[in-house]
Amino acid sequence: MRRPVGRPPQPGRREEILTAAVRVAAERGLDDLSLAELATALGFSTYTLTYHFGRREGLLAAIVEHVETEMREQIRRLAEGPGGASPGELLRRYWESTRAPGAHSYMRLWLELLVLAGRHPDRFPGFQQRAATGWRDLAAQVLREHTGSDELATLIVATVTGLEIEQMLDPGSPAPARPWTA
Repeated sequence: MRRPVGRPPQPGRREEILTAAVRVAAERGLDDLSLAELATALGFSTYTLTYHFGRREGLLAAIVEHVETEMREQIRRLAEGPGGASPGELLRRYWESTRAPGAHSYMRLWLELLVLAGRHPDRFPGFQQRAATGWRDLAAQVLREHTGSDELATLIVATVTGLEIEQMLDPGSPAPARPWTA
């Protein structure tokens, strides 16, 4: 009978490491972030990372899944929040959330994943499709329920995407005084 090697996994440890890894990836970017650099930034050994995620690609896949899940949850939270649910109110809530501390680096990570998946679809299998139809479909669905129009919902989602890109290009730009009045 073979004796187990090492300690048994600690409950919640993988999620704790993943949350920290997402924060570091959002601050530094993913494209050339090595496992050793990430381990040093997190204060862990590379063994700890490979124990929980396997190779670098496993950790990247976990980061991508975490970001996708967080984006979907953010849209759900915004739609369920207090203060009415008109399209204008939903957009105002979203715009405010993009200006919260830490949101800029998180949004930059999301956009970096979109670019990397476009250049290397084999590294991030299915990400482009999920990004195009996943959380954006959820946003369009929420907006469609409030506008009654597929076309208007699609236009609003496309406009928000453009605003996200503009904010990445000029993060210091002031927020519009009242961007959404619809």
